[in-house]
Amino acid sequence: MLNLMRSGRLSRRILPLLLFGCLLTGGTAQARPQNLQELANINKKLTESGIEYGQIPSLYRPRFDRMQDAGLSMNADDVVFVVMLPDGPRIYPQKYLVWHQVINEVVDDHAYAITYSPITGGFAAYDASMGGLNLIFDAEGRLYDGNSVLIDRNSGSLWLQELGMAFDGSLLGRGMPLVPCYWTTWGPARRTFPGAKVLSRPPGRRPYGRDPYGDYRKDDTYYTNDELVYPVERVDRRFPRKTPMFCLEHQGSLIALDINYVKEKGAVNFFVGPSALVAVHDKKLDVVRVFNRQVWAEPFLFVYSGNQLIDISTRSIWDPATGICLAGNLKGANMPQYYGSYSMWFAWASMNPETLFIPGPGEVPEELLQITPLGPSPEAAQATAPLPGQPGGGQAAVPAGTAASQAVPAGAMPQSLPQGRLPNVPYPGQAMPQGADQPPTTGRPAMQPGTLQQAPAAGGTMPGYGVAPGGYAQQPAGGAPAGYAPTAPTPAGGLPAQAGSSTGVGPVTPPGAALAPLPMPAAPTAATTGRN
Repeated sequence: MLNLMRSGRLSRRILPLLLFGCLLTGGTAQARPQNLQELANINKKLTESGIEYGQIPSLYRPRFDRMQDAGLSMNADDVVFVVMLPDGPRIYPQKYLVWHQVINEVVDDHAYAITYSPITGGFAAYDASMGGLNLIFDAEGRLYDGNSVLIDRNSGSLWLQELGMAFDGSLLGRGMPLVPCYWTTWGPARRTFPGAKVLSRPPGRRPYGRDPYGDYRKDDTYYTNDELVYPVERVDRRFPRKTPMFCLEHQGSLIALDINYVKEKGAVNFFVGPSALVAVHDKKLDVVRVFNRQVWAEPFLFVYSGNQLIDISTRSIWDPATGICLAGNLKGANMPQYYGSYSMWFAWASMNPETLFIPGPGEVPEELLQITPLGPSPEAAQATAPLPGQPGGGQAAVPAGTAASQAVPAGAMPQSLPQGRLPNVPYPGQAMPQGADQPPTTGRPAMQPGTLQQAPAAGGTMPGYGVAPGGYAQQPAGGAPAGYAPTAPTPAGGLPAQAGSSTGVGPVTPPGAALAPLPMPAAPTAATTGRN
């Protein structure tokens, strides 16, 4: 049945071999697909992994354990994924997700897809309810730039895991909004969310204690070395290939932040065009968060002083987990937070060569982040009373012709990031056509003519995709100074208000549940073979 859906794709082009030593620029690299024809051309560039559809069964509405029960089989440094769903945070151990790649959740008749691509280190959670239809996803088996290709059971459309976007089928060009999610470890997740639900060990005989690709905690495994198993279209050498990145879209610009760099610095102030942002290390959850630091008319600059996040203009203390000012002149103010997804650098840069990155030219220079005294205390003023031959204030006169150093005002704007982003990446989530409510099936998805409206013809304008401009802006509640008007608070542990309810889909049996464990991928040959 899947062969019928792939009619017209009997031939496959040979993928380019790995490119080495390539420094990409906006003028030479292609951007994300800019129209439906370019998007559909991805079909010609897919890599066969040797894994057939159904051999990686997704989970549908799985069981969850209480925190104390889940802790019996978890170590503090085990990688886990936290997803903020409307009914509270849920924790998904990586050792389970590596064998399934997709978790299909339904909360209040609304679908969510928690997705993980182990080959690219890609993790993202999506709102999978589209115009009243709850989409259910599986791993299809093939790859694009090493990234997992997903297929929805409702229409048989093919999707890119990293972008949450359909590149083939009746949903061509449709995108799913991102849901707030975090990549961390069991110890911080357990302390931060003591009441969270934890994914239970799925049924079956898979060796969930053994990762077929390696171990994030060890050197020289697939996750940490510099080797690529599958080919990619382009290689960007500005970072080591497997560098873990936090990736997001802000007002049409794509951004990739080196997670380890931000954790080392504590706080990184940067600009994306005119937007002033700050990436901070939330040490409690051990994650990187991104906020809008334009609190008042001028953007603030943030640094870690001791164990506290402060702005250097007022010395107010801020919560790196929420962006709320806890103490100081700005107590009660808050910064909007932006959310994204996770990927290794090689995969993100190949698919998004026009991306802006940190560390990079948009970062605020270190010399602008020096903390200077707010003003002399009464004791200091008395100790520095004018002496004979000195001007008022106790400072020695500056000889004529001597240039005094020019102070840099707090929040001064350095040179902005280069604007290499091509237009047309606004909000995704185009509505599904009416009458598209199809129940899921337990077998191979099939196209049902007449039930789903066809997308615009190839070559037409492609609907926007990616995360909504600025992501989900979470603005916690709290008292605010005079003249400050915070937005509506976000419910504790939940998502900002967004889409309404949708039609639910009944439980289904995941395909291939009793099949053999996922094999370790073999090194590719120079040419890939397609499927008829």
